[in-house]
Amino acid sequence: FFKKRSPIITIMGHVNHGKTTLLDYIRSTKLVSQELGKITQHIGIYNIKTKYGFITFFDTPGHEAFTSMRKRGIKNSDIIVLVIAANDGIMPQTIEIIKYSQKLNIPLIIAINKIDKIDKINININTFRNRTIYT
Repeated sequence: FFKKRSPIITIMGHVNHGKTTLLDYIRSTKLVSQELGKITQHIGIYNIKTKYGFITFFDTPGHEAFTSMRKRGIKNSDIIVLVIAANDGIMPQTIEIIKYSQKLNIPLIIAINKIDKIDKINININTFRNRTIYT
């Protein structure tokens, strides 16, 4: 009755945490260098062929001005990959995305990025060690 469809994985996170760079690596592209200010300002949709079929990725902007775009992107998601930059830690859009995923019961995968910025990692771990984010 219904056709099978590709799973939709939405890449989300705070601005400048490396969402599009992560997708560039997966796609073998360099789209982030074409973005104004190297900041995503629209939802990008990409299909990647695997040996099992296709996977659809949504790339969402992380800036606070694009909250409505993130809300639209998340509603169609099967899985959210939440990118968190190790040197920044948990930021306002990080919390927003966690709350959306909980509200809509969408599985959440955390991807820690920028781990090469080791100096700030220990500071952030200690700062957020006992912080709980629930609705």
